[in-house]
Amino acid sequence: MFVTGGTGLIGANICRQLRERGDTVRALVRPGSESAPLRALGVTLAEGDITAASDVLAAAGDAEFVVHSAAVLGGASQDLAEHQRVNTGGLGHVLDAAATVGAKRTVALGTTTYFDYATTPLDEQSPLLDAPPNDPYSVSKRAAFVETMRRAAEGLDVCVVIPGGTFGPSPVPMRALEPPSYNLRIRLALAGELDHAVHFPIPWSYAADVAAITVAALDRGVAGEKYLAFASPQDVCSTAEFLNRACELAGSDRRIRDITAAELDADPALADEIGPSLVALARRRFPEPYFRDPLTRSRLEHVPLRLDEALRRTLTWLAVEHP
Repeated sequence: MFVTGGTGLIGANICRQLRERGDTVRALVRPGSESAPLRALGVTLAEGDITAASDVLAAAGDAEFVVHSAAVLGGASQDLAEHQRVNTGGLGHVLDAAATVGAKRTVALGTTTYFDYATTPLDEQSPLLDAPPNDPYSVSKRAAFVETMRRAAEGLDVCVVIPGGTFGPSPVPMRALEPPSYNLRIRLALAGELDHAVHFPIPWSYAADVAAITVAALDRGVAGEKYLAFASPQDVCSTAEFLNRACELAGSDRRIRDITAAELDADPALADEIGPSLVALARRRFPEPYFRDPLTRSRLEHVPLRLDEALRRTLTWLAVEHP
């Protein structure tokens, strides 16, 4: 198995689950990254950069299966060129390597922001938006998805797993608490260092569940399909509601308020602080229910944790790892 993004929240959970079932795993890691926990899991480390095709190919070795989870996330400050190099170019390097080494299947991680589900629930057949958001994260990830589907149509065995707002324990703890992670936001909310969040609905994803779907896709996925790695549709809620639920479960009386699109439009400085990806989401329309995932549940036997239980496990991990 060859994994990119192995030190990230989702990638680290994928590495752990693959090792727990006895797979040999090689991970591409950047020099100086928090990779010691992966080595402790028995993962072979290959230093390199996702933006260098030669590094990716060398790290892939003779892998039979590939998981691509490396990405630059949509934080407040975004550089289009960097996002294109990592999110779009890096995806291309991974698919090239998978084809060169003859991998049997590749699973790539995507995102929700470039699909059309304004009036009907997001599902595994939702089309791309004709006019997608123009923030660097959405632009680069959409281009990566389009390239993935093109390669699948040409015969490469590659499918896509789409996580939502991902949180939860990780074997690489410091990376799992870096901005703009939801784990960090939970900690800040509990500490009283965060008092607001942008209002839009989010399908939440427990990191171990996303990893389980990814591993299942390696085993049973079908080329060209996409799978939704979300919790229950009943658990979709805003970031403020998510954080307030975490505070309530932790026994804290701290609460977070929602910031609406109207407030962002009236306060450009606040919009700049929030960042383009979240501002674009605040202005979008969303259906009710947010999503349906019959293909994911049937083909991959997906049974996610409910939000409260996932938050309880996350709070326990945070208390142990970072009291």
